[in-house]
Amino acid sequence: MADNRIQTINLGSQHVSGAVFRKKSDGGLILDRYFRSDLVGDPSEEQRRDAQMRMALKEVVGNMKAKGSTIPYLISSFPVFMRFVKIPQLEGEKVEEIVGFEAQQQVPYDINDVVWDYQLMGDEDDIEVEVLLAAAKKDEVNDIDELVEKADLKSGGVEVSPVALYNAFRFNYPDLEDTTVLIDIGARTTDLIYIEGQKAFIRTIKIGGADITKAIAKEFSVSYEDADHQKVANGFVALGGPYADHEDPVIAGVSKVIRNSLTRLHAEVMRTTNFYRAQQGGSTPQLALISGATAALPFIREFFAEKLNLPIDYFNALRNVEVSGGVDQELAASHAHTLGDLVGSAIRQAGQCPIAVLLEPDSVKAAQDLEKRKPALIVAAAAVTGLLGALGLFYTQGKAAAEDKATLISAEAGNLQNNADSIDTLQARITDLSTKKEPFKEAVLHRAYWVDMFNYLSNKMPNDAIWITSLKPTSGGEVVVEDPSEPIVGDGEKVIDGFEVKGLWREGGSNVRGPEVVYDYFNALKQDAIDNPLEARFDLGEVDAKDALTVKTSDGTLYAYEWTMNLPIPAAYQVKYQDQ
Repeated sequence: MADNRIQTINLGSQHVSGAVFRKKSDGGLILDRYFRSDLVGDPSEEQRRDAQMRMALKEVVGNMKAKGSTIPYLISSFPVFMRFVKIPQLEGEKVEEIVGFEAQQQVPYDINDVVWDYQLMGDEDDIEVEVLLAAAKKDEVNDIDELVEKADLKSGGVEVSPVALYNAFRFNYPDLEDTTVLIDIGARTTDLIYIEGQKAFIRTIKIGGADITKAIAKEFSVSYEDADHQKVANGFVALGGPYADHEDPVIAGVSKVIRNSLTRLHAEVMRTTNFYRAQQGGSTPQLALISGATAALPFIREFFAEKLNLPIDYFNALRNVEVSGGVDQELAASHAHTLGDLVGSAIRQAGQCPIAVLLEPDSVKAAQDLEKRKPALIVAAAAVTGLLGALGLFYTQGKAAAEDKATLISAEAGNLQNNADSIDTLQARITDLSTKKEPFKEAVLHRAYWVDMFNYLSNKMPNDAIWITSLKPTSGGEVVVEDPSEPIVGDGEKVIDGFEVKGLWREGGSNVRGPEVVYDYFNALKQDAIDNPLEARFDLGEVDAKDALTVKTSDGTLYAYEWTMNLPIPAAYQVKYQDQ
């Protein structure tokens, strides 16, 4: 019975929850116990949040009777970088090498400063294999891990919420064949998980329930805590259209603020769906499931049904999970849409999940290293015992036995020295190969970046009333070369740090905005940079349109009018070149 016990803990941005499951003989799960402790206040206030989380974690661990246990725990997607990449179909060590190379290119931090893991996905018969990469800064993961250890737990590694949700979906909805999008609205982020057969795509949007609370606090000039109470106690999503407002003007105002916040989220869902279809080769979702604590807002289901024009339902993480009599049945049913993380973690521990991604903080790696060294330590202890025995034998049987032992030790030492020399030779070879591969790594990175960037600029065009006529690289605000046929002349290494983009806009047709269509185009690029700075193609977060954009207005004499836009490139994608 003890071998079937599975424990898991979820460290959310606004709560700590824990659950104890049992694995059934047929592969099913039984929920034996469930505990939750909510945090209060703005989750972005890290110091206050950490203090609350320590107390909440100790409370949940105590209720679970899990002190001293080794338990993997879940964190939200907020500090985690996730990316899907494709690699050639390879085998064995070559896969590890290629994935490691891709991780260095894709992760926007030094690879030595992060903990990361990956999962191969897709059909084995495909020419290319899709890889899910997940990474987080080592310092941030170690800080969270320290909180866990202070709660009298031993860390079993870190799982990522949207990956666990995907596993929970596949476990609970094996009968769904149509493309489905799972919209998990957390406190600080919303995870969009697209499931299509064996295919998956995950994107994290930095919009969550806390943003709704902040919008209410700003609108009514109240504290975050008062706004959150108003949202939970009286909040609902305004239905809009012909529906009458609530008779209480404050509640009516809150409902409209909530609707406006969710409208922004809806726009990101539509944008991600278009990206999934265009860039990932996916199909349009036929069903949407909503989860997370914010999904409990009244009329949120009706809101998404209206906006997405799709069947909407609540995600039921207990659909195929048996709930034991020791759990409050009403509580479990009301929280079923928030339990996907815990269920997904239990599925991974049970060994039957489609995606098994686990980030390992330093404490876990140290424990693993110790476990690996145990056989050597046992052998060493045995050797010491043997040596003592040999010494005793020396005194009892004489010098001959001791000399025999010394001969054996000397021979072993010679073998070890030969192995050490071979290792030194191989390490020197590895260093040499690593140096030689750097130019090829740079070439692969920039090849993929330029193609993606050109596609991105094209896809962001709002309509056919605006188009690009030229795109020139710039260095320090100056065009690198005006005429591509002329050689670059200079006096040292420079960096391509931006683009000068020129184009035309025209009136009439689909353009009802006049020259503002160019500003709409620029603002769409800038909004991407603000919402997703780690994935942004251009470094526009602090750039104002008046500093980067020049647009000629219409005087009614031409078919189209010129515009010029200067777009800085993020440091990670800037290209070095040598003037001649």
